[in-house]
Amino acid sequence: MNIRWLECFFALARELHFGRAAASLYMGQSSLSESIRNLEEHLGGRLFDRSSRRVELTAFGRSALELLEPAMLDLTAAIDTCKAMSTGGRVPLSIGFLGGGFYELYQPFLRELAENVPEVDLSLVELSYRSHFSALANGDIDLALCRLPIGLDGLTSGPVVMQDQRMLCVPSGHPLAQAELVDPEQLAELKMCQVPPDATNTTWRDYHFPRSTPSGTPIAAGPTITTIREGIAAVSAGAGCLMITKRAVDYYGTPNVEFVEIDLPSMPTALLRRTNDRRPILHKVDTLLFRIAQRLGTAPVSSHDTGFARI
Repeated sequence: MNIRWLECFFALARELHFGRAAASLYMGQSSLSESIRNLEEHLGGRLFDRSSRRVELTAFGRSALELLEPAMLDLTAAIDTCKAMSTGGRVPLSIGFLGGGFYELYQPFLRELAENVPEVDLSLVELSYRSHFSALANGDIDLALCRLPIGLDGLTSGPVVMQDQRMLCVPSGHPLAQAELVDPEQLAELKMCQVPPDATNTTWRDYHFPRSTPSGTPIAAGPTITTIREGIAAVSAGAGCLMITKRAVDYYGTPNVEFVEIDLPSMPTALLRRTNDRRPILHKVDTLLFRIAQRLGTAPVSSHDTGFARI
């Protein structure tokens, strides 16, 4: 039996919608339907009642889900253990990050990870605006440190580990460069850098690269960028503006660019995982990072240790 058939079954049981389930698995609806039919033939019973309006689990489907999903989780854990054995007993774990990544959390995180979760063989992967959600969704990495809100379906967030004031990047000499606090309505006077449209959902893009002011006035589109450095270069050249976190200002300090506070909600950052990846090691790493963030004061006071939860 093809394990992919089971993944399709679990996804459709979760979504009860062929389109959403197919999208969560990055496959076509026809391939999903074929996999479900193959699994039903293999098991000898109908898993779903289908109509033009709805998809529902049958009684057989509910029983199969209760039996097969825990078995699949056990199988996944066993495969992970085998992989760990092949690397001398350590578990490979990759975490992606964008820009300055962990900032002041970096050194204590590495040190305490080695002390408290020694079985992890960590690798850090620098991501771009194009890949910082898709690399995780596609399984290229295990975790990603991302600015919220969540930019693609199928991902789940841990508690916020950094919460930062937004800073508007403008060229030196621009009228807003000397402002103490920028009114977001003034963004209508600028061009806002853009990220590739297929990289994230519109909710994330509108939060970080808005196309209109809070009152609805359009903001002209600036150049499309794939890294923060590209955005800073575009600002320096007078081609557009960009918003980054206050924490990133020292990291990206650049001649000919000024950083000014803007009166918009802050930027939260958290570790993300794939929703269907429930390995305990991911929770251990996320909890460790959150504890460090609490101790160093980068996590918001209202943040709670709820583990991975949807945002």
